[in-house]
Amino acid sequence: MKGANQIVVRTVSAILLCIIMVGVAYSAIDKNLQASFTPILANSFSRIQTLFRSGKDNSATNPDNPFKLSNVTDELKESLSKAANQEKTVLITTLNAAWAQNNSMLDFFLKSFHIGNGTEALLKNLLIVAVDEKALNRCREIHPHCYLMKTEGVDFSGEELYMTQDYLKMMWRRLLFFGEVLERGYNFLFSDADIMWFRDPFTKFSSRAEFQIASDYYTGKPDDLHNSPNGGFMYVHSNEKTVEFFKFWYQSKKVYLGKNEQDVLNILKWKEFRSRGLEVEFLDTKYFGGYCQRTNDLNSVCTMHANCCKGLKAKLIDLRNTLSDWEKSKRQEHLGKGKDVRWTFANACSHSWRR
Repeated sequence: MKGANQIVVRTVSAILLCIIMVGVAYSAIDKNLQASFTPILANSFSRIQTLFRSGKDNSATNPDNPFKLSNVTDELKESLSKAANQEKTVLITTLNAAWAQNNSMLDFFLKSFHIGNGTEALLKNLLIVAVDEKALNRCREIHPHCYLMKTEGVDFSGEELYMTQDYLKMMWRRLLFFGEVLERGYNFLFSDADIMWFRDPFTKFSSRAEFQIASDYYTGKPDDLHNSPNGGFMYVHSNEKTVEFFKFWYQSKKVYLGKNEQDVLNILKWKEFRSRGLEVEFLDTKYFGGYCQRTNDLNSVCTMHANCCKGLKAKLIDLRNTLSDWEKSKRQEHLGKGKDVRWTFANACSHSWRR
């Protein structure tokens, strides 16, 4: 790579030297001849600009509109169109190679749709967004709607532990992708792959809110800003306000260096929601639960998130128990005893932070 860069530099230097020499001669010749040489010089400068542009990062964004990436093509629009329902709403999850392995997170995630009540039909609207080629290939083996979210020069295939540099890069890149979806006029319901789906969540969403997001801890009021948002599950309608907010949210990473997008949202919510007139609601953990704050009411729960948990191994151990508890509940319900089932304590996750 270093040798290739040196060749480019030498080539550009030689071309510049030739142009300077031609320019000197140009100034000394007859004006009629100058008119003949002008198009040639203009073309030369154009080629120089092209050479310099080709050396830049193609994923660089326009600061005025970070969602319009130069490397994003109609492939995304086509993928969204195929997966979306009639209301232009698409379900989205993201994953890398570590989470896409056999008998790993992707399999747990899809299984929950198959064993949930009224959730299996939602799979036709699910777009699985892979962040590396291995995850993309696995997705294509088992699901019809797959998309590769490209990030030049970054390898997201391994397990990204919470708040490491690669983790932060992945979370901010994901937020940028959400903005691209909204920019294209699609509503989205995003779900982390470590969220199990047991009932149709659309029955519990507000018809008023434009932006609905899960809570790690819920205070009891959907509009209370003291709720702690969890970006792993959110339902967003595409309109001018949400597009502009997601743009502002993404650009805020330059102000709050070293923070993830969720922590930044927790800061922005105090001013930006109200000042922008954005209708935001936090989701009740009674229906959209997690290991941070979990209800024992299996008759109401729509989704269960392996939050407050560190590491893929711990998540898989406790989610396996969660799926088993749900299946047991369905069997007991058939016998008229469903209310007797309680969630198994998330022991692996509770101990995961001690490592």
